[in-house]
This record gives sequence, structure tokens and C-alpha cells, in this order.
Amino acid sequence: MKFPKFLQSTIGRVITIVVVFGLLLAIGILSWSHTRFTRANVCTTCHEVFVEYEEYKQTSPLSESIEDFRPNREIDLGHFNMTVGCAECHAYPYEEYRESAHYDNEQGIKAGCLGCHNPHSVKEFLVWKFFYINKGTFGESPFHVISSGLRDIPEWEELRPVLAHKVRGQMLEDNSAKCKVCHKTESKWFNKIKRHQATEKTCIQCHYNLVHEEVKWKEPDSTAVVKDKVVSEESAKR
Repeated sequence: MKFPKFLQSTIGRVITIVVVFGLLLAIGILSWSHTRFTRANVCTTCHEVFVEYEEYKQTSPLSESIEDFRPNREIDLGHFNMTVGCAECHAYPYEEYRESAHYDNEQGIKAGCLGCHNPHSVKEFLVWKFFYINKGTFGESPFHVISSGLRDIPEWEELRPVLAHKVRGQMLEDNSAKCKVCHKTESKWFNKIKRHQATEKTCIQCHYNLVHEEVKWKEPDSTAVVKDKVVSEESAKR
């Protein structure tokens, strides 16, 4: 059997293998339910699970009153987002979370990782782990740096401020929306606090370092914060 000239060259064979692999991967992902990555068995396909998902998922019935601290709505997981495996990869942050009031409190409410953080998308995970391109050329994926740092305290301490500022930036952009799922700004207890009435800041600008080890506040572009706050308040009025 004679193969086409394209397949007779090394580069042709390599390109063909990559294309076929990509197609099979795409078909496999598309054939799964969009909730496939919210179940622990997606991890056990390749890895052993050391921490049960129940330990870091949001665990509380929905709120029946604006005066309690239960969530007022279900977390929107989106499509093809990864909601399991947090504690497996983020070992040090998980241990810090376990020592916080967001994990252990009198109300018996666990905020869970996704109560504050946005989940990784499957696309993000695959790109970072397997197909990361650094400045137009193939380079070492940040995944390897992070996964190493998550198991090495000195490296983790270097990563900590970078990731803390990133998450704080995301919370500023959405006007601390996830905080307000449990800490309801329309409640009486919230509005009795004078500082809440006297400031235009959003939650995260005052309430940080609550769950993880201390990272100093790095002031963002104030004009961007004001703009985001105005947009969020206008959306809430609609």
C-alpha cells in the first residue's frame, strides 16, 4: 500500500498524528455531559483522590431569610468547568481554608472553594497542562510551576501574592458578587454597621486575608474599580 507523499515525510506524519489526536480529544469532550467535570470520577480516570469533594464543596441549604448567612442561590457552574480536584492540586490553600470560619463556624455553613473562587474551565486546564505557548513559542507550562509550588512551601510563598492579587482583581471586577451570595447587603445586620453606610468600597477592599495567609493589599486602578462598581449597581437596579 502506497501512502500519499504528504504522509511519507516525517513532518507530514507528525501533523497527521496531532490532527487525529486533536479530533479524538474534541469528540471525546463533546460527547461528555457538560457536568462531567463536576464529578469526582473524572479525576479517578488518571489519579487517586485523596480529599473527598464533600470537604470543599458549598454545603448548606439555600437561604430562607435575608438575615441568615446561607447562600441565596445555587452556584452557577457554567458549561465544561472543573469543580472537583481543588484540594488535590491546591493543597496548601485547602489546609488554610480548613482553619478559617468559611469552613468551620457556628452556623455549620461551608462556603466551599467555589463560594469565593471561579472554577477552571476544561479548556484552561488542557491548554495550561499540555498546549501552553509562551510568547509565540512552545515553553514550559505554568501548570508545572504551580503544581510544583503547591507541594513546596518556599515556591508556594512566591506564588501566593501573585494569585492573591489575581483573585482580588476578579472580585473587584464583579463588585464582590460572590460575597453577597451569603453576606446579604439588604439585611438589617449588614446595614446596622456604620462603616458599610459610610463607604463606597466593595467587600474585598476591606475584607481580605480572611481565609488564607496574609498578603498585603495592592491598590488597583481606582478608576476601573469605580467604573465596575457603577456598572454592577446599575445592573442590580434592573
